[in-house]
Amino acid sequence: MPEPALLSARDLTVTVAGRDLVRDVSLDVAAGSLQVIVGPNGAGKSTLLRLLCGELRPSRGQVAYGGEAVGAIPAWRLAAMRAVLPQAARLAFPFAASEVARIGLDGIGRGLKPRDRDAILARALDRADVTHLATRAYPTLSGGEQARVQFARVLCQMEAGRTVADGQVLFLDEPTASLDLRHQGALLDAAAALAASGVAVVAILHDLNLAAAYADTLLVLEDGRLVASGRPADVLRDNLIARVFGVRWPVGKIPGPDQPFILPHRT
Repeated sequence: MPEPALLSARDLTVTVAGRDLVRDVSLDVAAGSLQVIVGPNGAGKSTLLRLLCGELRPSRGQVAYGGEAVGAIPAWRLAAMRAVLPQAARLAFPFAASEVARIGLDGIGRGLKPRDRDAILARALDRADVTHLATRAYPTLSGGEQARVQFARVLCQMEAGRTVADGQVLFLDEPTASLDLRHQGALLDAAAALAASGVAVVAILHDLNLAAAYADTLLVLEDGRLVASGRPADVLRDNLIARVFGVRWPVGKIPGPDQPFILPHRT
């Protein structure tokens, strides 16, 4: 009997005030894969992500991790199995950046020895390129710096969770939105490395070129429905870009690898 997908969703629908924000979405995410959700504003991307991570309960349908319904998984075990990097995380209190990142070790990391917790934190800060910001007050950091500190928090949670969970899922909601070019690449490289280690990664990206470069599978949402799914080279076509995004930008190919790229141009 085949092993169930690490993350599976069947017929997900969310209806608010008579309007379907997400409608009849089904998908599977295997361990070791990086899937990217794209679509125009209001397509339902963040709502779908909240459904997949168990933050939002569907009006209809089900989400399961390893064949187990997400609603039946205790909160402490769910925290070990999946981590979420939201679009923005506001924090008014003057915690140091390292203290914010260390939040990822709360709960599931409490059973670790202090030196192991410190080592996990140090690795996360380094991987997110915020070690030099460790003692800075979080509210004084730029938006991009705060985003990288939050990524360090997620990395702490993932590493601590691996001590008690066999399979893990990482959710990233527009993780590159406030980052400069270098840190966009560094964060997505880190996400790809996690996928290569066996983590299932689900990310929302607006930049179709970044999505094409990093995604194993591209999921295209339009008006709450999944209208295309597959390899970026198979999904990204001129007619799909025109219909879903409302722009007539041609799709090219990078010589060598079978990777498409979008060519924005002025009319």
